[in-house]
Amino acid sequence: MSTFTKKLIELALKEVGTTEVHGTNCGPRVDEYKAATNLPPHEPWPWCAAFQCFIIREAMTACGIAESATFKRPKTAGAFDFENWSLRQGNETQTKRDPGDDIRAGDIVIFKFSHIGIAVEDASGSTVDCVEGNTDTSGSREGGGVFRKTRKLSQIKTRIRFTI
Repeated sequence: MSTFTKKLIELALKEVGTTEVHGTNCGPRVDEYKAATNLPPHEPWPWCAAFQCFIIREAMTACGIAESATFKRPKTAGAFDFENWSLRQGNETQTKRDPGDDIRAGDIVIFKFSHIGIAVEDASGSTVDCVEGNTDTSGSREGGGVFRKTRKLSQIKTRIRFTI
């Protein structure tokens, strides 16, 4: 596992327990996540993809990884748009649709229900543990916080693996 991948997981796990203010899709830390995208951070919009943008940006900074001609960090606020972002990169990401059990710790996983998370363990059996923003204890994609969730592999539309 690369230093970058380890940092992604470490940073995501540190954020577990962060919540929005009164179900508003806003709050001091949530707005920091949203500021990592190309949308206004203080407006109330779903932020699961923003959380991933934030974690990736912070891991890049911590590991001294700069953007290049072939690799730009994601700034999208759309879970499904992460696939488009990955496909525009060079060899720094690998995109796989319908990945089955090919999920490793550090992979970004896009769910079929327009939600996104980061795998914090390799897939085991028919599930994988992820850290997700804008979810809740029941697993909603409109939750209210950052939680560690166990998800069924059958719910995953796409996985993105970093090679940096």
